[in-house]
Amino acid sequence: MDIFEKLESGAAVDMYTPEYRPVVEELHRTYKALHRLNAAEPLSEEQRHALDDLFGGKAPEGLGLFTPVQIDFPKQMRFGAHVFINHSFTAMSVGGIWLGDRVQIGPHVTIVTDNHDFSKRSVLICKPVKIGNGVWIGANVTILPGVTVGENAVIAGRERSSPKMCPRAASWAGIRPGCSGC
Repeated sequence: MDIFEKLESGAAVDMYTPEYRPVVEELHRTYKALHRLNAAEPLSEEQRHALDDLFGGKAPEGLGLFTPVQIDFPKQMRFGAHVFINHSFTAMSVGGIWLGDRVQIGPHVTIVTDNHDFSKRSVLICKPVKIGNGVWIGANVTILPGVTVGENAVIAGRERSSPKMCPRAASWAGIRPGCSGC
């Protein structure tokens, strides 16, 4: 198991160990690619090449993406067909993010997969985020580690999602502690 698989699995990883070095190297590569992508003229060949470079060679097929974006580990993301991401998207994706088919993400959305051990803050503990097919995520939404959003759900703007959300075809605003009443 390599370090990225270990992070996706939820195993604790100390950022100050030699094992973590490939993560730092990928982060540096990504920051340079993001700079080129976010500085490129929209819809230009330069932007298309920068997007391909961000994803390590080829951007996901059918991905619609408005800049600026901040994606720290794009290789830790999986995309379904016809995904659209609006501007000012932040993905802290080292723990893995899965976006299903026809996912729409509004502006200023943040998806976070990593957290730190409170007793030893150099230790990362990650949980993947899974977004089902047909999900619409409104503007200014924050999705936290471990969240699974079921098919066709709609998350209202300016909300935060906790790891226990309604599984499918639900609409919600605010943090839902469980699925009763959905």
